[in-house]
Amino acid sequence: MAGLQSTAHRIVYKYELILHHLRNLPTSALLVCVTDDCVIFGMHPVESMAEGHDYLLMGVDGEGYERQTAVQVWRNTPAMRVLITDFIARAKVTAGLGHELDLHAYLDYLPPYAQLGGCHCAVICNVRRQPPWPQQANIWALVLSDIELYAGTHPRFRSALFEHVNDWQQKGASMLEFPAYDSVGRGEFSVHNPGRPVAIVMYYTPNIRKFGAIAESNFLRYCRRHGHTLYVHRETPAEVEPGMTGTWLKPWLLRKYLPHHEWVLWIDSDILFINHAMKLEPLLEGREIVAAHDIGPWIINAGVLGLRRSSRNFELVEHILESIRAVPDRSSTYASGGDQTVIADILKSQLGWDLDAGMSLVGLNTPWFFQQDSSLMVHYYGMGTDLSAMMMATHDQVSLQP
Repeated sequence: MAGLQSTAHRIVYKYELILHHLRNLPTSALLVCVTDDCVIFGMHPVESMAEGHDYLLMGVDGEGYERQTAVQVWRNTPAMRVLITDFIARAKVTAGLGHELDLHAYLDYLPPYAQLGGCHCAVICNVRRQPPWPQQANIWALVLSDIELYAGTHPRFRSALFEHVNDWQQKGASMLEFPAYDSVGRGEFSVHNPGRPVAIVMYYTPNIRKFGAIAESNFLRYCRRHGHTLYVHRETPAEVEPGMTGTWLKPWLLRKYLPHHEWVLWIDSDILFINHAMKLEPLLEGREIVAAHDIGPWIINAGVLGLRRSSRNFELVEHILESIRAVPDRSSTYASGGDQTVIADILKSQLGWDLDAGMSLVGLNTPWFFQQDSSLMVHYYGMGTDLSAMMMATHDQVSLQP
């Protein structure tokens, strides 16, 4: 169905396929119907789960919904063929069917996390959730749910997930563990290539080391290639005032290193350099501040923020610091709108920034769902820690290929 853009055509074709195959199966045989939004996680026999059932429709713990259509099981019986034929009649492209789930309105769905035959039939998987499934071998299927804010179920996420599950099943790889990065970056602080004109600063704490170490390895490779300084903080510096942690620490670190370099760029630890052949200098030419657009209401995404050493930028950093100190709730990255809200508001109100001043997100700080192999930096935001690490580990290998 991949080439069919019309929802109506996809639905009618799907159930015509199901009917076609049921008619060609032995009596009482089972037909497992899965889309590419379903990952067979555990190789459990479907016969055990379907024993005593003419069909299996599995609920998931979704965001605003429990019924899914990515995986279905139908038994070849006269009653089921009549049911599917009725679905086809109701799904005709001129019938105005709203959603595939409308066909299932009067059918029973198993509740989320239901177990049959000794295993969970289906468990949800989406980019925002910390996955419960690595510790649960008794899961049959993972169902990928759409997150509209992040472009739905993106092919790059689907591909990385399938590759990782296949490596776990076929090669004995550890589920959502990335031992290739275990030796990366130890201690509270490191500096590489000190004293260069352009410096990159990153900061991550032990709770996000799983992807922070991947980013550090990637940044170091880029900085060695192009001769940039890299500062890596793996703990909050002891001299930082209370409450200045996470990305709230950004202006403090920029102020600390800006006097020693022509340019200092803060880069979030959930970002990778993908195109390592591409240089930073052309992006810095003729600018005082470097930041790219955000897909949301902010004029910039502050995951990449670069400042040229100048008196005006020293004043800007001090102003940002003072404004952050006045934020009543800095308990998490996104509390009070996050540091991005503070920085974007200051750029807009104090410096008159608009979209013309910021760089295109295609050229810098590209969201992962807009990624191309030619992208300079890709930002894996909005993801659970483990799945972010999975995507980043996969794409760090992509960045090695050129």
